[in-house]
Amino acid sequence: MFGWDFENSKSDRIKLFLFILAVFLVVGFTVTTILRSMNKAQVTAIETKRTAESTKQVDSAPASSEHSQSASLEDQTNDYDQTEKFLEETLETTKEIAVQFVTAFHTYNADKPMEYLEDSRPFMTNALYEKMQRNGRRETLERSYLTVKETQVTPVVNKSSMVVRWNVMVMGEAKSVDGTTSETEDWYLIGLRQVDGEWKVEDVRVNVPN
Repeated sequence: MFGWDFENSKSDRIKLFLFILAVFLVVGFTVTTILRSMNKAQVTAIETKRTAESTKQVDSAPASSEHSQSASLEDQTNDYDQTEKFLEETLETTKEIAVQFVTAFHTYNADKPMEYLEDSRPFMTNALYEKMQRNGRRETLERSYLTVKETQVTPVVNKSSMVVRWNVMVMGEAKSVDGTTSETEDWYLIGLRQVDGEWKVEDVRVNVPN
């Protein structure tokens, strides 16, 4: 090959070795270059895909978040704001009835312990009246006589579409059996339902969180 004498010439053997080494180096370099090009192409494709997915998520996130917030606000308005369920006239009527009921119901005279119930009866359902009759009412000695000075009405969260609710705050005066007086503040959570075309108090809770 190439006129080389491998058996007798040492220099020819060295030339053969260098030739084979050169061939291996060329082949190795070529293979390495091809593999690097393939890896680089794969990495570029992966990065491009990730960038596209990230951009898609960023673009869709605000719309999804905005939709969720809108839906949440809409749910709150529809579920708990009773102004969305009842006419303004109905709300004003029930508010007035709630104040009249609480004024009569709160006023108390230990000498006539059932008078408050009879005075407030026209504003309540028969079921509530009977319940109050059975349970009775007990006041402390310091609150043997209760009077109303002022009332304030505040709306409450209300999920019902049948019952109107109001929170009536009563500022008044309490007098004990020995004549000692003190200022009072009581909170009445009132529920009103329409019975035979009239709004009646069907539930009353005193001084409880609402």
